[in-house]
Amino acid sequence: MFTRLGQALGPWGLLAVGVVVGVAASPPLRKCARRLAVQATRGVLSIADEAKKLTDDVKKAACGAKGDLNKLVEEART
Repeated sequence: MFTRLGQALGPWGLLAVGVVVGVAASPPLRKCARRLAVQATRGVLSIADEAKKLTDDVKKAACGAKGDLNKLVEEART
């Protein structure tokens, strides 16, 4: 059975299964894994917020530049 499982998963798959089983069986490891997951999620959300702020700033700058360009075109027409 383990031979077939090892062939199906490969060495990295078996290592991953071992880590999952070890974390599931050990309360201190579960606590550590949960803490890491929370920190990773916090980091991803922080990066997403910063990207949104940057996008908003770029949009504002583009709208301002478009308004300035429209004024310039109107002045050139008169």
